[in-house]
Amino acid sequence: MNYTHYVSSPMLNGSHYGKKGFASPMKELNEQTVLLEGCGNKNDSYRQKTKYDDKVDSYYSTYDLGILLHNSDSYLEGRLDSNGDVDCYSFFYGQRNFYAKMGIGTKLTIRLEHIPEGCDYDLVVYDAQGNQIGIAKENGDGSKELTLPDWDNSDRYTIKVENHGGADVNIEEPYRIRIAEEKYQKQATADDRQTYSDEMERLHREQYHSLPEEERYAGDKSVEELLEKKASGELLNNQEEAYLKIFANLHDYERAAAYGRIQNTLLPKMQEALEEAGIDILGKACAIELDVYGKITVTGDFTEEEKRRAVSVLEGQFSEELWDCHMQASDYTKAEFNRINAYKELSGFLGKATGGRYSWDNIAVDGNGKISGLPKGMCQLLNSQESNGRYEQLRDDILMLCDYARVHGMEALSGYRVKYEVTGAYMKIVN
Repeated sequence: MNYTHYVSSPMLNGSHYGKKGFASPMKELNEQTVLLEGCGNKNDSYRQKTKYDDKVDSYYSTYDLGILLHNSDSYLEGRLDSNGDVDCYSFFYGQRNFYAKMGIGTKLTIRLEHIPEGCDYDLVVYDAQGNQIGIAKENGDGSKELTLPDWDNSDRYTIKVENHGGADVNIEEPYRIRIAEEKYQKQATADDRQTYSDEMERLHREQYHSLPEEERYAGDKSVEELLEKKASGELLNNQEEAYLKIFANLHDYERAAAYGRIQNTLLPKMQEALEEAGIDILGKACAIELDVYGKITVTGDFTEEEKRRAVSVLEGQFSEELWDCHMQASDYTKAEFNRINAYKELSGFLGKATGGRYSWDNIAVDGNGKISGLPKGMCQLLNSQESNGRYEQLRDDILMLCDYARVHGMEALSGYRVKYEVTGAYMKIVN
């Protein structure tokens, strides 16, 4: 007997694009699932959407970790690629609203295990508003675990894995994430019910006081002041970082971290690479523009030859980082972020896979959601129910962009550009 499990994309109100969604001919809902973070995944931001392939069923993949709830042997396998890498995963817990109407409570546990020997990784959970609602604690067996609080009524979460306090990571050995659910009959507790903000404050204070004394921030700066310090390029110490991990909103922290990364990492690397090419940018003013196709334009206090060499260096070494920093520092909505990145990823894929012979303008989608206009083999993969996560992601992006284009056109996306201004030893994003 064959089982069919329909997978809905969470990118547009949890509904399918086109007529119907992808169906795996192999996957039964309650079978073991082993999701693989995979190579080339961009999951450094809470807003990024990446398909994760199932190691057990090669025809099944998902954006979301909610599938892990259906089998106690299921887990996600991921790796930290560098000391500064963070991995963000989406988790949709739609059952919670149904359970609440039935008077049922849930104890939902998220566990980080198989942490590589000699490494110290943290698992932190944020709700839909970006508020931190849980930091996994040591279990005594090498794993870390947390339980979602019952006072948070969100049904969408971000799970973030990162190394603790700048410790070294093992890029070869994977960690695992498991999610388990325990249901119980809720009892009325109106007398001691607290508001969301009260419970959040209580949780954060408990987390702060449970820190080892050497990790406890004793300064007088507010969260906002520490975020401004981080965004300006100043390096925070371990105590300040631990404080922000508890009290800062994820959305605000990501933006501040991106601005700080521009100053502390990106600009110095660019200066060094440009100097090696014979271009000194210290004491000079210039502007750098990057379009959605990866092409860079440099204007400012340089000769035409220096501009040409600067473009060659920046396109060859820094195009992706310039893009990523700008997008993470932006205040786009998730929908805007997804559209812009989807168009860029699709354009880059088509440029490489077809040698520039095909672009968005060649794509057609019929009323059944069938994609055509691209090379035959590529269309077969995009339309296949047995494609891998990468092709599923491209298919979802195409259908999403088609829906958008029918209403708004594509001029805003095809002409999208990011811009930086460099003045001496300072670089800033121009909105």
